[in-house]
Amino acid sequence: MIKSIFRNPFLLVFFLLITTAARAACPAPLQGSAYDRQITSGPVDQALFNSAVLYYTNNIRCTRGLSLFASTQDVFGAAITQALNMTRTRTYSHNLNVAGARDLRQRMHAQTQSFRAAGENIAKNFVYVLNGRPYIPAENCAFRYLSTRQPVPIHTYRSLAQELVNSWASSPAHLANITSRKYNRMGAAFGLDLQGQLCGEVYASQVFAG
Repeated sequence: MIKSIFRNPFLLVFFLLITTAARAACPAPLQGSAYDRQITSGPVDQALFNSAVLYYTNNIRCTRGLSLFASTQDVFGAAITQALNMTRTRTYSHNLNVAGARDLRQRMHAQTQSFRAAGENIAKNFVYVLNGRPYIPAENCAFRYLSTRQPVPIHTYRSLAQELVNSWASSPAHLANITSRKYNRMGAAFGLDLQGQLCGEVYASQVFAG
């Protein structure tokens, strides 16, 4: 139980207005060309992806008047562990047969003991921006959209983060993690399986804690 005492009712109103404004504030737009780099260009930049996912996730929270997530090393580390293990084992699941990282609780405890609750969203996607749109198959990965005949591009850090967050937000169970008041921090990561279907698959993890 929390007990607060405000002797001056005008100060109380002022405090509530400031608190509401702070919670509704949206993050600044993503700046920099790095976000538009293809995800297959060089080693995976997990910090860049994490930053992009944090931005799109916090945009959802701010439109609902919720406080924004911070990103800390514990949730970021747990997300990296899960994403890379799913990629390595080619297993799309919250629970993996990996010692010390079998489930979210183990992955979080390997990073920190300082959390009361934790949650996780995972996703499996493709290197190319197929996004459920009909496409013309091609053995050499030169896919084209069926409707426009335009080439299908490789995901950038920006487009992958946006597509994944939109996908999670369209699912009530995944959206519940994104909008939960139990959590105050978030971390995200992905792994690339370039030998996967359709010229490459992506395994992603988004971890929450509070």
